Amino acid sequence: MGQASRAKRKRAAVRSAKRSRHNNWWYILTVFVLIAGVALIVYARMTQPSPVGPYILDQVNQTNPHNKDSHWHAALGVYNCDHWMGDPGSNGVWQWPAATPSGTPARVGNTSVYAGMHSHDDGIIHMEPQVSEEAGRHATVGKYFEYGGWSLSSTGFNFLGTKVQNGDKCNGKPGTVQWALGKWDGTTPPGAQKYAVGRGNPADYKLYNGDIVIIAFLPEGKSVVSLGNPPSLKNLPNAAGVETPPGQTATSGSTLPATTPTTATGATSPTTKAAAATPTIKKP
Repeated sequence: MGQASRAKRKRAAVRSAKRSRHNNWWYILTVFVLIAGVALIVYARMTQPSPVGPYILDQVNQTNPHNKDSHWHAALGVYNCDHWMGDPGSNGVWQWPAATPSGTPARVGNTSVYAGMHSHDDGIIHMEPQVSEEAGRHATVGKYFEYGGWSLSSTGFNFLGTKVQNGDKCNGKPGTVQWALGKWDGTTPPGAQKYAVGRGNPADYKLYNGDIVIIAFLPEGKSVVSLGNPPSLKNLPNAAGVETPPGQTATSGSTLPATTPTTATGATSPTTKAAAATPTIKKP
């Protein structure tokens, strides 16, 4: 009886071990399916068309109405204490700091990749998205700074080799970062525009066609809206003819909305390493 009992227990243990191995494989398979499902959902959300421009140009369907919103422009001005920032002798505008091997504007962090947000020697933010991460709601002021190898937040900026933080001295007084938003009214040449003070982090502001963005480090008692038009604004009317991204035909921006600027809010900005030396960049 003792031997029979031991044999019975042994058979039971073998059956239990088989069930355990089967259950383990079932759990592993379930986890794998769940992970794959989540990955597919994330991929679908990342690659689905943006609900708002600028859009990636539809090369297959040239009649896609979104194509007219695949090349947007915004004027940018960066003011440090008592002057508009720019390349030496440029009067407040700057050249893009990096180029791909073919000579088109590149991301400073990876010069083999085309920068779908960039400038030429005009101080204009050219929005010509090639991938979803720079299209639609991702087309922010912070993304432009990131691609250029600069950094921006509500407490400071690092731009064209100059780094400032709230509390640094400006004309002998503590300075702070301020920003303002305007909308080009369509006049050529542009006259005096209306500006509203921005709230929150300027890096998080989602750009639109015809925007005017001013980032300023100013001493106490001076308001960003007192600065007037940035030097780049004069280049905004003709920005559409400056350059066309790889593989695209020239497209014009959409009709500018007749709106009054409103305040914008934001939170966090990307930070990147300092910009590299300025190369010569093709203008296809």
